[in-house]
Amino acid sequence: MAGFRFSLEKVRSYKASLEEQLKLQLAAARRQQEEEEKRLEHYRRLRTCRQAIQGELRAGDLLQEAALLEALDSRIAGQQEKVARVRLAVREKCDQVQVAMRERKVLDRLRDRQLAIYRYDLAREEQKQIDEAAGSRCHRCASE
Repeated sequence: MAGFRFSLEKVRSYKASLEEQLKLQLAAARRQQEEEEKRLEHYRRLRTCRQAIQGELRAGDLLQEAALLEALDSRIAGQQEKVARVRLAVREKCDQVQVAMRERKVLDRLRDRQLAIYRYDLAREEQKQIDEAAGSRCHRCASE
């Protein structure tokens, strides 16, 4: 009997490599998400520090402070949008990884079933050969 060969091994291998690529992309997306969230937190900290200024300010300083606060608010809003986009990208990559894992696992289960059938048939064939050898030996012993 020939050795076991899974007919869809190339497809299973392709799905496994696709899954690995998607996992790498997911990891990169998560790193980018962390960076963008850190940047957002940095802008928020700058904003809260600017609110702590106390004392008398000249009109020019007050206008400059207002412009700075407005610029920080604008950066915070833009950064929040970036964070939202990156989070969405992470969710999409995560979904893609889950789909790829399910597809590969289906092929793995099919391969395991076919391997179990192959091993069962192999064991039956071996038992048949053992039975034939024992039968011919008994037949020789009986004829002597």
